[in-house]
Amino acid sequence: MTTATRPSVGLTQFIDFTIKSSSAKINMVRRIKYQDAYHPSFDYWKQLREAIITFHEQGLSFDYFETFIKSVDVRKKENYTFAIRQYRKFLNGKRISWFNPGKATWVSNELVVRSSPELGLIIDGEPHLIKLYFKGEREKVNRRNIGTALTLLNTSIYEEDHDRHINRSVLNIHKSKLFTDDTINQDKLIALHSEAAQFMYIWNNI
Repeated sequence: MTTATRPSVGLTQFIDFTIKSSSAKINMVRRIKYQDAYHPSFDYWKQLREAIITFHEQGLSFDYFETFIKSVDVRKKENYTFAIRQYRKFLNGKRISWFNPGKATWVSNELVVRSSPELGLIIDGEPHLIKLYFKGEREKVNRRNIGTALTLLNTSIYEEDHDRHINRSVLNIHKSKLFTDDTINQDKLIALHSEAAQFMYIWNNI
């Protein structure tokens, strides 16, 4: 099976899958497999993800978000405002500079995960490739269940030639909590490939 013919999912979708219970996993894969073609209007957090990228790329002040939130649909304002507040809390007191994270992909025998991090940030001298995760209110995210996603980030193929010591991280926006783990061992790789295999088993049987 070539990369082009394998099912392809986003990293947020894969994270959602790994932290759900068995029955919820089946329902989620069914939604992904039979969903309509992607359209930006279906992506609830797209505007805010792009705004955060712009904020760092252009070195803007937090006043930018006050202007940005005025352009957001009224149905998103409350959640977006909270997420911005939590993101500011995460950045508070830290020295931050931007670099281009580039695109990334992770490939198993049957599954492709689009694993591009949104942010490349040097935080207090430490470089991080950061995936923004906005669903921390509904989905319980902790160091144990986010580990598979971190292993995936650590074993992805990156277009940019990043230093091998760079931190791969997931930021749970809801809790202002950054998870980082750059260790890779056989058990973690088995867990990652087991999740991908389970995803494909469900995919092939629904």
